[in-house]
Amino acid sequence: MYAATVSAHSFADIVGQSEAVEFLQGVAARGRYANAYLLYGPPGVGKGTAAIAFARALLCERVGGAFAPAATSAQAGLFGDAPAPAPSRQPAGEACGECAACTKTAELQHPDLKFLFPVSGEESKLDDTIIETLAEWRADPLFVFVYDKAASIRLSMTRELLREMAFKPFEAGRRVVVVRDADRMREDQFSAMLKSIEEPGSSTVWVITSSRPGRMPATIRSRCQRVRFRPLDEAVIASFLTDRVGLDRTMVALLAGLSSGSLGRALSLREANPEQAREHARGLLGRARSGNYAELWKEIQGLMAYGKVSRETLRRLIELQMLWLRDLLRARYGGETERFVHADRKADVLRAAQSIDATEIRRRLMILEEALRSIEGNVSPDLTLFSTQSRLADPSRSRTEWPEPPSAPWRY
Repeated sequence: MYAATVSAHSFADIVGQSEAVEFLQGVAARGRYANAYLLYGPPGVGKGTAAIAFARALLCERVGGAFAPAATSAQAGLFGDAPAPAPSRQPAGEACGECAACTKTAELQHPDLKFLFPVSGEESKLDDTIIETLAEWRADPLFVFVYDKAASIRLSMTRELLREMAFKPFEAGRRVVVVRDADRMREDQFSAMLKSIEEPGSSTVWVITSSRPGRMPATIRSRCQRVRFRPLDEAVIASFLTDRVGLDRTMVALLAGLSSGSLGRALSLREANPEQAREHARGLLGRARSGNYAELWKEIQGLMAYGKVSRETLRRLIELQMLWLRDLLRARYGGETERFVHADRKADVLRAAQSIDATEIRRRLMILEEALRSIEGNVSPDLTLFSTQSRLADPSRSRTEWPEPPSAPWRY
């Protein structure tokens, strides 16, 4: 979520979230902190980077309102006073990146910077899992947290942290606790955290992130200052992938289109071979329109590895078909061809757009939208994909209204 051209974990790394960044920088510059902050919004839009940048600013020795560490005898002057730190050359509210505290927080190794984040695997290997994750986070400037379905913040991690909070900070005047994806905690963990958030004293600040704040107890949410992060514009994501990651135009268009406003998702899809998935998505519809449903079923079984492929792969295939329809709509009604996701197939898009109108595009989009919603339920991925492709190819299998969501949408 940040570039290698700037210091690690800084506010300058965050794109498209100017309001949230300005608020957090202002808090750090003034030096007056609440007990807890809840950074909430869709996944992959900069909340985690902002949480670390904010924590670094809180621990920096040169940011306004910061608690300087106690002076050693070697540092003390004639009357026992430590020399004043040099002023920061960074913008107000940004960690200087030069003091001893910033050196440690850049490596995520400051003794007063604590983390809680979801992990998966056996409890006996928990320490190794945490160490490996932090090492990857330090080493990769574009690291993205990706969890499996069972990942959670373990109770043992919470208990160990709460025991440490009974003592004073080691070096700084305050301790900062960063909790990633707090909605993956159990109810008893929230209860254990509540007292610490209510009465942390002046020595602890909680910085909590969540993509699903509705799954957190109201007692926790109500005691946090809330900072909203919004979905990113596709153009912002494309610019980041071009300028900071250095991807080619075709890959940028695909990843930005698949991102759904999440830079984290775009980055995590780099290794998923989206160009091959795009060809599979187009080929499926062609197979369905040929009327050979036996071959269509066989091809789908191969793509889904007979039920072993994740639902995310199915979701990506459906979204790629939606992006193809979006390009057809732009081509048919005078949209900018430079914004095609399939810009490298411009001639194919323009040719296909001549034989389809907005009504048919709308019909197909409704079917794909219904398939996306059904994935969240207990459905068979291969049967869902087969049914979707059959209905796309047969205009008689239509519907006139957009499908209703199976449950209330998330409120970010």
